[in-house]
Amino acid sequence: MITNFVAIDFETSYGHIPCSIGIIEFIDGVPVKEYYSLIKPIDLKFNPINSRINGIYLEDVVNEREFSQIWDEIKYFFHDKIIVAHNASTDISILEKTLDHYQLLKPNFKSFCTLTIARNLLNLDNYKLSSLAEYFSIEQNNYHNALEDAFVCGFVFSKFKDKLDLSKVEQRFGEEINKQKRNNYFVQNLVSKSKINYSENESVSISGKTFVVSGVFEIYSRDELKKAIEDNGGKVGSSISSKTDYVIAGDNMGPSKLEKANQLKIAIISETDFKNMIDG
Repeated sequence: MITNFVAIDFETSYGHIPCSIGIIEFIDGVPVKEYYSLIKPIDLKFNPINSRINGIYLEDVVNEREFSQIWDEIKYFFHDKIIVAHNASTDISILEKTLDHYQLLKPNFKSFCTLTIARNLLNLDNYKLSSLAEYFSIEQNNYHNALEDAFVCGFVFSKFKDKLDLSKVEQRFGEEINKQKRNNYFVQNLVSKSKINYSENESVSISGKTFVVSGVFEIYSRDELKKAIEDNGGKVGSSISSKTDYVIAGDNMGPSKLEKANQLKIAIISETDFKNMIDG
């Protein structure tokens, strides 16, 4: 049974560029150390949807230290530790890409994902960190603050750790990744390749384009996605039709909608794909 671990959370300015980090170390299941810092991003630009959600803007970080300048303060949290995060593949990717950028040595650690564990063990409408906090009656006053999200993530993990064989969870995590890859492959093969062509750090103009938002999302709410579409000059459609340019698909998107989008050769994208489209 794991009793000592470190819960982490990054907030980003855009893409995989961190603008804040929260870290909580748990010993015997109790939080004993915490660390929080704003981070001056590698590129001094912000995606408006990120700022609206995490409350961090360029003026808040322009005079802060870069990640390379705080790494010596925090690297001991990672070396030979168990790292816990919600949607861990994203946070670990942010960490690794940032370390690569600054040519810093990557620490050796083992990681677990509370999102993956929750999906395996619970039957909820969605598995956002805020939903898990509500489910477990964990107080959360400032969702998308990196330090508070790390606190909540750590307490959520504590709820799970006494009830499972985490060696099996680690195996399930691998299986879940493979399952997601298969699902992504299925969805990607429904997408008309001529409809969308962009890289992670290349913005795409969505002005005048019509989007339909369908399903349950992990990062943003449906209302946040719709507002971001309109803020960037796009239009929000109520149903899929020949006038639809993109469908932003979340979990539990209805099969009939998926089939209709396929028939009309409409590009189906994830919430992360959409965020990457408007990153500028």
